[in-house]
Formats: sequence, C-alpha cells, structure tokens
Amino acid sequence: MRRALALVAALAVVASCGGGKATPNRDGTSTAVTASSGTGTATDEVGDSGAGLPAECVPSPYTVVAQRDGEQPAGSSAFEVVGTAALPIPLVPNKAGALTTEQVAEQGASTDLLGYVLFFGDEPFGPADVSMFGGYAPTAQGKSRGTISLFPSTTTPIATGDVLTPGTLDGLDLVTYLNRVNLDFKATPDELTSYLNSIEGSVTVLGLTEAALCLEVDLSWQYSRGSEPLGTLTVQGTFTAPLAPRTAPFT
Repeated sequence: MRRALALVAALAVVASCGGGKATPNRDGTSTAVTASSGTGTATDEVGDSGAGLPAECVPSPYTVVAQRDGEQPAGSSAFEVVGTAALPIPLVPNKAGALTTEQVAEQGASTDLLGYVLFFGDEPFGPADVSMFGGYAPTAQGKSRGTISLFPSTTTPIATGDVLTPGTLDGLDLVTYLNRVNLDFKATPDELTSYLNSIEGSVTVLGLTEAALCLEVDLSWQYSRGSEPLGTLTVQGTFTAPLAPRTAPFT
C-alpha cells in the first residue's frame, strides 16, 4: 500500500523563494525558468507568459478527465479546471552530506535540476496559494483538487518534449525518496487516499517557459482500502499552469 502524494508533508522542508536559470529544450534552445509572483485568484492565468507554449496549452478554465470511479466516486470525465499552479522544487543531490546547509541553499536557488507539482482544481486559486505544505486539498465544500508530480530521474533537467513514465529516482543521489511521476485527487479537505500497485501511463512535457508549465497527462492508479481495490483514479488531458516561486531544495 502506498500513500498518496502528501509528497511534502513528511519532509521537514520550509518553502522559500529563489532565482531562476535557463532550462534546455530538446531542440537545443533554452528557456529561462523563474518564479512567477501569483495573485492567489482564478485570474492567475498564463497570460503573456503563454508565449512559447503550443496552441493546445491554454490557461484555465479548461476541461480534462479527473475522475475516481468505484466505491468512492469523485470528479468527472468533463472536469472543469478553474484554479492552477505549478510548484518548482529544486533538487540538490547530497546524499553523502558533502555540501553544507548554506551550499545546498545556494545551489537550490539557481539550479535548473527541478521537479514540479502541478496543482489543479474546480475552485479559484493560483501560484500564491500553493507551497510545499499547502494547496493540496479543496477549501470549499463540493470542490476538488488534484496534483500531478514529475521529477527527473537523472541529473539531466526536465525539458520540453520529455515523456516521463512512473518509476523511482534511482539515478539521483538524493536522501529524499520521490517517485518520478505521482498523482493524487482530493474531494474533501481531510481526504487521505491509499493506492495499490503502480501508476499506469505517462506524462509528456508539452511546454516549459519562464512562467508556465504545460503537460499532456494520461495516468491512472488504483485506490484502495488496505489491500482491497475500491476503484481507479484517472487523470487525462492537457494541463497548463503558471509557475509559483521555487521551494527550498530537496536533497
């Protein structure tokens, strides 16, 4: 049994702001990845920063599949995404402890080795409303929020054109345990879902600019009570979100 992505709740890391650095695209060009400020409302759209993204990468509102079937149904096959944000998470390999805390913080502020958590929901929120420890659950009755997480499995940064499939980060020298792709969906503020087996599917990075992330998602995961499967969470579609400030680094 595996716990849903409360990815960060078990990690003693404090969110902080940092600078940005150029992230390479697979065509050999590069785009700067920096933090956007966010306003904390549904109007935190990609806006002018949508330049450089494919035409299918539109700001919210948009419709996707975000549906949990079975014994505890939630979401919809036509789920309207109103609020979005993408949280950049710096990765500083330091399993051996060779770097000091100050060196880790310094590298975390500028490294282009980043993971991302893309938050989406059918209620208004934006980059200012998410952090390592916040933004994962809905705040209004009858609303839902989901998260899609992706991390590089080697020291090559995530870039436009990458196709990520589920697996562990066995290619990075990190103390922190992370999955390369993760998924969760909450229909109540206090909901904690357990999952069975492995996530199925993939995530394609359609666009990554200085202010936005765009993903083509095709994922499903069985949820459970103990060892008994209750149904499947399916998340599919094109997700675009403005970038929040990067967090403190994972090591």
